[in-house]
Amino acid sequence: MAKFLTSLTVTEINDGVFAVSYKPFLYQSDLYGPVIEVPIGFYTDFSSVPRLGIIYSCLGNVAHQPAVIHDWLYYAALTTRKLADQILLEAMIVIDLPFWRRWPIYLGVRAGGWNAWNVHRKDGNPKAGKYKDSPNILGKPDGL
Repeated sequence: MAKFLTSLTVTEINDGVFAVSYKPFLYQSDLYGPVIEVPIGFYTDFSSVPRLGIIYSCLGNVAHQPAVIHDWLYYAALTTRKLADQILLEAMIVIDLPFWRRWPIYLGVRAGGWNAWNVHRKDGNPKAGKYKDSPNILGKPDGL
């Protein structure tokens, strides 16, 4: 059964940017074999919902834990992009986010996440400053 194994603890770095702090953030997915471990020091902006009135009021600031897992999966390339997006959807179900909120978020990352995915794949390394040590983005579990 999919579940968060630890609570999310973050420290605000600057306006809208946070770092995982105190302990790694762990998630067990039914869609992906190994436990997903977001390391201490990983930077996240939670979710990149456009800051447009009604859209942000309905969809922004509502899925922090799933967003951090999704950000890590995009950053570290532990899965395919499609599977990372499916894990986001799964994690939103785990936190009981209502259907009317989780599906627009999921469809938004499916439609627009390609740019963030490609930025992190450029030259085999993530953007400078995103995380102090580049993870092994080529490492994938058996069978993927």
